[in-house]
Amino acid sequence: MAKCLADTIGRRLHVIRVLFDAHQLGRHQTGNETYVRELLRRLPDEPDLEIVAAVEGALELRESPLPRLRLRRVPRNGLGRLGAMAILARQERVDLVHSVYFLPPATGRPTVVTIHDISFERFPEFFSRQRLVRNRILIRASARAASCVITGSQASRREIVERYGVAEERIVAIPYGVAPMFRPAGDWAPFHGDRPLRILAVGTLEPRKNLTGLFDALRLVSSDVPLSLRVVGPDGYQADQIRERLPSAIEAEVLGWTSEAELADEYRAADVFVYPSIYEGFGLPLLEAMAAGTPVVASTGGSIPEVAGDAALLVDPHDIGGLANAIRRVASDSSLASQLRSLGLKRASAFTWEKTAADHAAVYRSVVF
Repeated sequence: MAKCLADTIGRRLHVIRVLFDAHQLGRHQTGNETYVRELLRRLPDEPDLEIVAAVEGALELRESPLPRLRLRRVPRNGLGRLGAMAILARQERVDLVHSVYFLPPATGRPTVVTIHDISFERFPEFFSRQRLVRNRILIRASARAASCVITGSQASRREIVERYGVAEERIVAIPYGVAPMFRPAGDWAPFHGDRPLRILAVGTLEPRKNLTGLFDALRLVSSDVPLSLRVVGPDGYQADQIRERLPSAIEAEVLGWTSEAELADEYRAADVFVYPSIYEGFGLPLLEAMAAGTPVVASTGGSIPEVAGDAALLVDPHDIGGLANAIRRVASDSSLASQLRSLGLKRASAFTWEKTAADHAAVYRSVVF
């Protein structure tokens, strides 16, 4: 089987028609939806690509932010969607099918599958039984069947190779990007203790995000520093139980899903962005916070150290006291906060969706030719 990034110089005159699984659009799926949306905004810039995006019937096509794509509707039901994509691959006479996590069956075309992470293999306790069984069967099968697997980090790539036996030449790590909307405020100043410390957390309300660990750490911090907490993200597995653990002595608000513009404002308004996840396959909010100029405290879970580099204070996700101390350090040391801001801006600038899209296009060419 061809390598995912074989040399295709001089072979770009042939137009590659790609059927792209875009069912996440409009679902408020945080990182999954961001990945699909940002790629589909940029892949049409590649002169040798034509993109047919398979979107769910509920998506209002007239409101689509993707005017340069051919959009085809597929059912919301998972199995129905995959079956419809297999039919579309033939109807649209595409050269390649690209799905996220789940490949449609019997397309008769080369296939690319994006698998952001396989956290359900490492931490099955964080998933419902139904979702766990589905993922273990279908995602494993997709990884083994695809012409090429794309993931966002070397950490995730290594785990997929080890767990699923995917040949190394058939899987490529392509870092994701940061949208231009996430930019710093012009009037930023480090926290000086003249008001409550503003903490922001972003992620689906589910056990893997370790929000309850953050709540416990903030209880410790609040004994020294008045603070407020805002959590942005949709409900996930065990969301109600997580809400019940919100610290009553702290001004805390769970905002749910927000628009891109609202999320960017939340990053800019925060004094500290805290990302305490137990496991991540990439961690887009890390880079978004950095691009917005917000000092970051994060865990060492999964790919986070790889993505954060030296631009965040990193703590074991199970070390509640260590997490509390890291937050205290940023709150009490304006020089450290300024340094983290500068390092974060520099780090985030290295991740662009334009580069991500160009690297995906290179994979398409390698798979087709």
